[in-house]
Amino acid sequence: MAVDQPDFLSRLPRWLAWYLLYGLEGKNTRQRRRLIALNIISIFAVLTSLTYAGVYLLFDSSLWPGAMGATFNAVMFGSLPFLFRKHEIFGFFGGAILSCVSFLFLTFLMGIGSGVHLLMFVAPAAVLVIFGPKRWRLLLASLLVSTLTVSSAVVLIGSPALPAANDPVLQTGLMLVSTTSALWLVIIPGYVGFLRAERAEDALEAEHARSEALLYNLLPTEIAARLKDAPGKTIADSLDQTAILFADIVDFTPRSARMTPEELVSFLNRIFSTFDELAAKHGLEKIKTIGDAYMVAAGLPQPVDRPVHRVAAMAFDMLEAMQVFSDEIGEEVEVRIGIHTGPVVAGVIGHQKLFYDVWGDTVNTASRMESHGAAGRIQVTAAAREALKDDYDFEPRGAVEIKGIGEVETWWLTGRA
Repeated sequence: MAVDQPDFLSRLPRWLAWYLLYGLEGKNTRQRRRLIALNIISIFAVLTSLTYAGVYLLFDSSLWPGAMGATFNAVMFGSLPFLFRKHEIFGFFGGAILSCVSFLFLTFLMGIGSGVHLLMFVAPAAVLVIFGPKRWRLLLASLLVSTLTVSSAVVLIGSPALPAANDPVLQTGLMLVSTTSALWLVIIPGYVGFLRAERAEDALEAEHARSEALLYNLLPTEIAARLKDAPGKTIADSLDQTAILFADIVDFTPRSARMTPEELVSFLNRIFSTFDELAAKHGLEKIKTIGDAYMVAAGLPQPVDRPVHRVAAMAFDMLEAMQVFSDEIGEEVEVRIGIHTGPVVAGVIGHQKLFYDVWGDTVNTASRMESHGAAGRIQVTAAAREALKDDYDFEPRGAVEIKGIGEVETWWLTGRA
């Protein structure tokens, strides 16, 4: 598996980029983050150790034992990515345990006033970033070793074992370098750790926002909220005053046979997206699309005023929108529309692919009003006409024989009174 390289690596020397990416091949995202943290910390530790070695030799050649110890640290820290690749315990032992022992020896050589012992505090911070909080035993071991070695240095070590290290200027300079190095080497793991945590939080928040948006796209707002509050509870409501509208594209099957898959999806998406906008405009709840059929309802999941008037207004807007669409494409596209009003049962079904649906004779009758209707017209039942009669005009169609229901008296909804 190839390793994705951050952009800044392209601006680094090739050897340094290779070192920072060493050991990441074939690792998952979390492992790569921890390994690159290890590699970054190792680089800074190597540079710090070599700085000490250079200072010792430049100040006085008799400080060569200290320079050798610092060089040993540089080699040890530089090998950590390779030791870790062999086995993480090797890396832990080299970076967290052996380094503390080495710093204790260097403190003995250079004296407690050099501040070298302060570098022992870096090990636990690095262990926490590289191994994570779940490896608390390794973190505890590192804390204990660091505490023991620092305490031993403070209690047992005073003046430097190397006479040349007694120089006040050198002691002051070493304390300054030690303090600064310890600060940087603690801040770097802390920064990497916090950066990693914040990125994880950002990713979690983004994923939560996507999940929320998807949930509220799939379900009505109130239903989604109820489902979140009580995930295991069955959502089923009986609603007495609702209005159901079905719309179907006329001659869709022969039309779709002439289209490519992309053209077909684009065609339906254009029409149904327009219908979605109209449903939002009139305060209606889109229930579903079935092939080329569109279903919308008023009065659910919460009752609304004048539900039949709402779907009637949308029906006329749908006819107008289809006329505009037909003019744009230069080809007549019409819909049949059926409306009925009455009680329904609504609820959520499914556990993985949740679906808010509506059932009852009202739904079946509205569907039959559409399927037994005519292109470009709105067919309504007696119940719908009764609710609309003071505000709309009608044209009687007469009794229509509907399978499974029998004869139903219907009307064409022709316009606003």
